[in-house]
Amino acid sequence: MRTPVLLVISIVVLFVCLTWTFLAMRAVMAVGGACADGGPYVSAQPCPDGAGLMAIAIPVMIITAMVGSAFAISVNAPNLLIPMWAVLFGTLGWNFLEFAFGADPDGVVWGWLVCGVMFELMALPAVLLILAGIRDIIRPPAEATSPPGSPWWLPAYSALGAAGVLVGWWSFYALS
Repeated sequence: MRTPVLLVISIVVLFVCLTWTFLAMRAVMAVGGACADGGPYVSAQPCPDGAGLMAIAIPVMIITAMVGSAFAISVNAPNLLIPMWAVLFGTLGWNFLEFAFGADPDGVVWGWLVCGVMFELMALPAVLLILAGIRDIIRPPAEATSPPGSPWWLPAYSALGAAGVLVGWWSFYALS
C-alpha cells in the first residue's frame, strides 16, 4: 500500500514543481527575460517575486520524476519522466510563444519565437510517446506479450496532475 501512496505524492509534487517553473518563467519574461538579485553587482532589473522558486522547482521536479518513476514501474503504471518532459517543454514553449507575439507592441520578438518553436519541438516526442501509450492501452497490439497496463492510470494521473497544478498555483502566489 505504501508504493501507490508514494506514487500519488510524487505526481502531485511533480505538478507543483512544473507549475512553479511555468509561473516563475512568466514572471521573469514579464520584466524582459533577465533579472538578478544580490551579489556584488548592481542589477538594472531585480527579479520579480516568485522567480527564486524556479531554483527549487527544477531540481525537485527532476528528482521526483525519477523516484516517482521507480514507484510507478513497481505498480505497472506509466513512468513520470515522459509526462514531465512533455509538460515542461510544452508549457515553457507556450510561454515563449505567448511572449513572442504579445510582449512587443511593434511586432514579433524573434528570439522568443525561435525558442518557443524549439521547446514545442522538444515536447513533441514525449507527447507522441504518451499518445502511443494511450493507443496501446485502448487497443493492445497483437504481438504484445504482456498487458499494457491499466486504463485507469490516464484519468488518475490527469486528476492528480490537476490537483498539483492547483496547489502549485496557490502556493506560488502565497510564497511570492
